[in-house]
Amino acid sequence: MIHHPNTLGQHLRNQRLIQGLRQEDVGGQLGTLREVYERWERDERLPVISEWPGILSFLGYYPAREETAADLVLKARRCLGTDQKSLAKVVGVIHQRVRRWERGQELPPIDAIARLTRLASLPQCSFAKDAHLTQAIDKQYLAVV
Repeated sequence: MIHHPNTLGQHLRNQRLIQGLRQEDVGGQLGTLREVYERWERDERLPVISEWPGILSFLGYYPAREETAADLVLKARRCLGTDQKSLAKVVGVIHQRVRRWERGQELPPIDAIARLTRLASLPQCSFAKDAHLTQAIDKQYLAVV
């Protein structure tokens, strides 16, 4: 087991070992083949966006960094398992804007941050780091003002 996992694969492997499961078992739980799960665990491949809700449910937490508004956008998409176009509809913007937010090329307006925060706070997205993310985004906006 890795004491301070840094990658998704390390997080997945740790959780699998804690639960005493085989890769085949976890792959089955997540609705994917053992070979695909194994590639995730070895950090050879990232899951597609629609696979993230199951992964987050298995882990019980969000394993990626949560420091910027771009991180919030990606977290919301991963928690919901949705593409940029669908998230844009929910937030009420064009999908190109969501892409720029996710890439950190543009900061979302405060009302969009509020909507994204609500989405990232849905039961399937609620994890311990949310307060840290809110503080980080507040600092990001204060630096711009």
